[in-house]
Amino acid sequence: MKNNLIPYPGAELQQQTAYYRQMVKKRSDRLMNYFLVGFFLTGLALAPYFDTFPIAIGVGSLCLAAYYSVKIMLPESDLYQYVLSLVIGIFMALYIYQMHGLFEMHFFAFIGFTILITYQNWRILLPILLFVILHHAVFNYLQYSGNDSIYFSRLGYLDLQTFIIHILLTAIIFFICSLWAYQLNKAGEIQISQTVEMGRMQQEAIMHMERKKNEEILEQAYLHAEKARMEAERANQAKSIFLATMSHEIRTPMNGVIGMTSLLGETPLTEQQRAYAETIAACGETLLNVINDILDFSKIESGSMELEEEDFNLYECIEHILDIFGARAAQKGLELLYQVDQEVPMFIRGDDLRLRQVLTNLVGNAMKFTEHGEIYIRVRAGNIFTDGSLALEFEVKDTGIGIPVEKQERLFKAFSQVDSSTTRKYGGTGLGLAISGKLVSLMGGDMRVESEPGKGSTFCFNILTWKGKGNVPNYTSNGLSAHAGKKVLIVDDNLTNRTILKSQLELWRLFPVPAGSGIEALNILSEDSSYDLIMTDMQMPFMDGIRLAETIKEKYPRIPIILLSSVGDEYKKNYTNLFTAVMTKPIKQQSMYRNILSSLQGPGRPLADGGQAPSRLTPELSQQFPLKILIAEDNPINQQVILYILQKLGYDPLMVENGQEAVNAALRDNYDMIFMDLQMPEMDGLEATRLIRASSIGGHQPVIIALTANTMEGDEEECLRAGMNDYIGKPVRLEELIGKISKWATSMKETT
Repeated sequence: MKNNLIPYPGAELQQQTAYYRQMVKKRSDRLMNYFLVGFFLTGLALAPYFDTFPIAIGVGSLCLAAYYSVKIMLPESDLYQYVLSLVIGIFMALYIYQMHGLFEMHFFAFIGFTILITYQNWRILLPILLFVILHHAVFNYLQYSGNDSIYFSRLGYLDLQTFIIHILLTAIIFFICSLWAYQLNKAGEIQISQTVEMGRMQQEAIMHMERKKNEEILEQAYLHAEKARMEAERANQAKSIFLATMSHEIRTPMNGVIGMTSLLGETPLTEQQRAYAETIAACGETLLNVINDILDFSKIESGSMELEEEDFNLYECIEHILDIFGARAAQKGLELLYQVDQEVPMFIRGDDLRLRQVLTNLVGNAMKFTEHGEIYIRVRAGNIFTDGSLALEFEVKDTGIGIPVEKQERLFKAFSQVDSSTTRKYGGTGLGLAISGKLVSLMGGDMRVESEPGKGSTFCFNILTWKGKGNVPNYTSNGLSAHAGKKVLIVDDNLTNRTILKSQLELWRLFPVPAGSGIEALNILSEDSSYDLIMTDMQMPFMDGIRLAETIKEKYPRIPIILLSSVGDEYKKNYTNLFTAVMTKPIKQQSMYRNILSSLQGPGRPLADGGQAPSRLTPELSQQFPLKILIAEDNPINQQVILYILQKLGYDPLMVENGQEAVNAALRDNYDMIFMDLQMPEMDGLEATRLIRASSIGGHQPVIIALTANTMEGDEEECLRAGMNDYIGKPVRLEELIGKISKWATSMKETT
C-alpha cells in the first residue's frame, strides 16, 4: 500500500489523503459491482419458491438502473453511494416479499451495512437505516391491518416487542458499522500521515546522503583544484622567471643599441645622418616592442595589463611607424602614405607605446602581404562624448593579396594564421593581431577587417581618448600664412599620394594643382607657367622626376622644385642642383613644411625651423644640479651607455661592478644618487640597497634608483620595498634618465 500512496516523492499530506480516498473509492466501486450482480441473481434464485420472477426482474433491474445512472451522470459526486445504500435496502425488502416474510431474509439488511463499510464513510449508512426502519414500521402495520398481499412476517399478529427488538438490533448494527467505517477512515488518514512523514524523513535521509556524497566529491574536487592551482602557479612562476631571464638577456644588448643611438643623435650630424640615426633608434624601439609581445600576451591573458595615461603627439607616433617601414617600402616599390584629418587633435591622452605597437603590427602585416601598390594609414575623428572623451578611428589599408572571408575569423586568435601549412609563404608567430585586438579592446574600442582576395585588406580600429596638452607647432595650421594663395603643382602617379598632398597644402592655404604624370605636368605648365613651386615624385612611368625637373628647368628655370624620393635612391645626389630640397618618402609633415617654406622664401633665406637641433646632452644639468653619483652595473655595454650619458651631462660618476662594491663605496663616501642594477654577481642590487639603508655615514641616505631589464609585474614594488626610491627599466631612455635626475635633485634641494 505504501507504494500506491506515494505516486511521487515529497507529496503534501492533503494530496496524499485525496489520493488515498480516491483509491478506496475505486476499490469499493469495483467490489460493489460484484455484490450488485450477486443481489440481482439472489432475487432470481428466490423467485421459484413463490413464482415471483416478474417482481424479481423488475425491481432488481430498476435498482441497478438507478444506481448506474446516477454514477454515470454524476461521476465526480458521491451521490451514487447514497443511492447504493438505498438500493441494498430495497433488495432486502424484495427478498422478504419473495419469501413471504421469512425471518432470515431480514439479515440481508445487516449484510448491506457491512458491505458499505468498505467506503469508510459512516454517512452512507443512513439511507439504508432509514429505509429499514420505515419498511419495518409500514409493512408490519399493513400486515397487521389484515392486508393479505403484504408479506412482512409469517407471524399472524403484530408483536410490538419483536418490532422493537428488530429496530434496536438494526440501530446497534448501524452504530457498529458506522463506528467501524469511521475508524477505518481515521486509520487510513493516520497511515497516510505516517507514510508522508516517513517519506519526508526518507527523502531527508536521501538528501543528507546526497549532500554528504556531494560534500565528499566537492572536497575531492577542491583538493584536485587546489593541487592543479598550485601546479599552475608553479608553472606560471617558472614561465615568468624564464620570460624575465630571457627579457633581461635580450634587453641588455638592446640597451647598448638604443643608448648608443641616443648618444649618436647628440653629436653633430648631417640631416641624412640624423634621419638614419633616428630610424635606427625607432627600429630599436620597435624591436624592443616585438620582444615584449610574449610578455604582453602573458599579461593580457592573466588580466594584469595596464595602460599608461599620458599626453603624446599623435603625428610623431605615426611618423615613427613610417620611419620603421620607409626603407622596406622603398625596397619593395611600395607607396607608404598617411593622412590625419584636420579635426583630429595633434596631442591626445593615452598609451603612446601600445598605440604604436598596434600600428606597427598592422603596417608590418600589410607590408608582408603587399607586393605592389600602396599602404595607407588614415586617422579620422569620431564622436565627442559628454565627458570630454572622443573616439578616433584608425585605418590601415593595403593593396595586397587579401584574405578570404571564411578565414578572416582566425585572424585575431592567438598562434593562428590564415595559412597554417608547413609550406606557407609568409611566416609569423600569429600573436601580433591577437595582442593588437586585445590592446584595442583595453583602449575602449574594437578591431575589424574588410578584405577581398586579390584586391587588398583594410584593418580598422577605434580607440577612446581625450585631447591632450602640448605645444602645437606652427606648421600644423598657419605656418605658411605669409605665402597663402601661392600655386603649387603636385606631380605624382599615385592618386592617394596626390590627394593627401593636396589636402595638406590646402590646409596651409596654398593652391595645389595635381598632375598624374610628367607629361600632364608639362601640359599644365605650357598653359600656365605662373606656379610658385613644383613637387614631383621620383619614380613615375614614362618620365621620372629627374627628367621632368631637367625639362622644367630648361623652360622655367625660376620655379623651385622639390623631389619626393624613396629611401635608397642614392643616385639623386648627382642632381641636387635641380632641386631646392629632396624629401624622403614617407613624407613627414614637419619636413614637408620646412622644405616648402624654404623653397617659397627663395635662395639665401634661412629655414624657418632649420639649423642643428639643440642637444639634450649639455653640462647645464650638472651645473643646475651638482650631484655625486655612483653607478653599480656589471654589464660592460650598459656601463658604457650610462657612463657616457652622465659624462655628457657634466657628471663624473664612480662605476662599480657588483652590489658588494656599491655597499663599500657608499660606506666610504657620501653619494647623492646611486643607480643600482638589480642582477649582479656576489650581491644583487636589492640586497645591496638593504645594507646601504641599514648602515649609513652620519645618517646620510642617498637616492637609489633601480636599473633593471626585468619587466615582470611586481618588480617595481619589490624595488621600493627594498628601500629604493625609483625605478628605470632598460633600455635606458635619455629623456627618462634626465627626468629622474631632475626630479630627485629637485626633491633633495627642497628637503635641505
